[in-house]
Amino acid sequence: MDQQHSPLSTRIWMTVAVCAAAITAACSSTTTPPSGSTSHTTQPATSPASPSAPATSASPVVCTGGWKTGPTTVSHQVAVPPVPVITAIRTASHPECRYDRLVLDISGPTPGYSVRFVTQVVQDGSGKTLTLPGTRYLVIRLNPAQGHTDSGTPTVPGGVQALSFPQLKAYEVAGDFEGVLTIALGLNGPARYRVGELPGKLYLDLAW
Repeated sequence: MDQQHSPLSTRIWMTVAVCAAAITAACSSTTTPPSGSTSHTTQPATSPASPSAPATSASPVVCTGGWKTGPTTVSHQVAVPPVPVITAIRTASHPECRYDRLVLDISGPTPGYSVRFVTQVVQDGSGKTLTLPGTRYLVIRLNPAQGHTDSGTPTVPGGVQALSFPQLKAYEVAGDFEGVLTIALGLNGPARYRVGELPGKLYLDLAW
């Protein structure tokens, strides 16, 4: 005898069948990527490629010390001839560490030198007082050294070289004969300085 089902039982079985089919379709759609799709790996938030990654910060500026106000004398034994030649005088300001710099380019070995503050600038040989912009003066004297070639052509500028830096206001060659070169600096008031050597160079920093 055939088994008969009530209308309610029939509706329950149909509902179960429809749900099972929907579950099967949903599982298939999450496990099978569409044709031609590309799989991507999620990057961590700290990845450099992530837009939200923080920018790499620049290295902090390190301002060194070594400043002084008293005289400095450095001796170097230099065989002459030839006499070392100062081929150029360059200047720059370093506001990140609050100092101005004067650089002497040297052809040949580094000569001996002395640095000291003076109340007035006197030209070597003649004794003439030189007038420079500024209210304080620093003199660097190099020996043996010269600011010209052996044929007499100057390698450094003559006369007052005015500048507009916070501390270094001017410089002038105050003497260049008999293997001694003197350079005077006009400063904007009291200052501390430091002097140092680099390959082929001598530098003088003025704090402000």
